[in-house]
Amino acid sequence: MPRHLAYTIALEYPPGSMAHWTMAKMLVLSLLRTRFDGDIVVFKTCSEPLFLVPRAGVREVIIDAGDSGSLHFWDHAQAWKFRVHEQLNVNGYDKVIFLDADCLALRDIGPLLDGNWDLRAYAEPDSWVGERIFNCFVSKKEAKLTKAPGINGGLLAVRAAIYHEVMRTWERINFGPSPRPKEFTDQAALTRLILDTTLRTHLFTRKEVGMPLSHDPRAQDYSRCALIHAAGAKSFDDKLRFMFGLYLSTFFFDRQAMLLHILDA
Repeated sequence: MPRHLAYTIALEYPPGSMAHWTMAKMLVLSLLRTRFDGDIVVFKTCSEPLFLVPRAGVREVIIDAGDSGSLHFWDHAQAWKFRVHEQLNVNGYDKVIFLDADCLALRDIGPLLDGNWDLRAYAEPDSWVGERIFNCFVSKKEAKLTKAPGINGGLLAVRAAIYHEVMRTWERINFGPSPRPKEFTDQAALTRLILDTTLRTHLFTRKEVGMPLSHDPRAQDYSRCALIHAAGAKSFDDKLRFMFGLYLSTFFFDRQAMLLHILDA
């Protein structure tokens, strides 16, 4: 049987905010409840454990994210998606998947990792590489010549044998020169990577991954996906409330509303 590894990052800003910690906990719980068939690693800056009772197959790693320096904290934090690759031993795994902390598994994501491919990424619906949130590594001239979509930076699955190579490439692009001012740099770098790669790439479909706060607002659509990414909220409070509600309705709903009766007792 193939072995899979999933990981996320939870870097808090300002320190002590706990927002990413909370999202990471819901993500991990959703993976466990949908019986993810692999190991899970959470890289975090908060010393508070996600679980008072450790969960089998779940490892929490405290990292010192350092000073963002001249970088905006957003770009500094997002770069840890690939920077942590040096702390991951992927020997013995078949596929490795990175998930932003604002993702939730609604069903087993194992089938999303099946198949004979090297990379799986998510192209945002109706997007274009020339858009501001994808384009800093794509010149205006190149953008005019392609209809290629922009790649969302919050989800990437890689064949484990080439995982470190792919992460080094992502990092090199991210910190390398760009024809436009850098903005949404990690996402733009991943878009550039997918544009250039000769690896076997198989994009996630909209039926597999939903983005309810930006592209897929209808519950009857995103609730059927295996995975949702709650990108697009205007505030962390909005995002956390949505994720909390979706988590509860996915895993604790019944027609008699037993949880509601227990809370109301």
